[in-house]
Amino acid sequence: MRFLRLLPLLLLLPAGSVPMTPGVVVPEVDNPTIYDPPPAQKLNTYFEALARSGSAEEAARYEGEIYLIMTRNASPTITFLLESASVALDADDKDAARTALTSITELDPNFAEGLARLANIAYDDGDYVQAEALLKRALRLEPRHFAAWAGLGLVREDLGDFRGAQAAYREALFYHPYLDSAKRGLIRMEARLDGLSL
Repeated sequence: MRFLRLLPLLLLLPAGSVPMTPGVVVPEVDNPTIYDPPPAQKLNTYFEALARSGSAEEAARYEGEIYLIMTRNASPTITFLLESASVALDADDKDAARTALTSITELDPNFAEGLARLANIAYDDGDYVQAEALLKRALRLEPRHFAAWAGLGLVREDLGDFRGAQAAYREALFYHPYLDSAKRGLIRMEARLDGLSL
């Protein structure tokens, strides 16, 4: 189940509990005059900061902010289903998680995080074709989804597409230079491709 935990399944924080990070102003409830950038603008800021991160610790902070924005701005129903899927996975109830995530993709086919998480389940079921298709859909919607790129690398690696896997891992690291799963995957692919070229 190595891929099942690849994409972070974060506990959703209640509204207003997002930690402060330099570069983005989060307004206080009692001061409406402070400018609060729209979610898309915040997301752009955090992705740019993540790509420029100078340490794994700094990258982890921006990664957390990104996932909070990607999940907090969903509808209440989708938020509930995401939480249900996370609880189900924690309880090793993959069927319940699959049901919740499938419902998300049916309710909102353009919700990239739902597609990416459902790809976890497909991969764990051994359905690599479905996992790859779901990840590609997620990446069309959010090309900066570093965990989806890393997942796509793993799927391609297991399918024997080593150059495709190498390219996917590199994309993941372009957006998140400290993503361990992508770093390890790229090392594996470079070693394998070097061996094939001898």
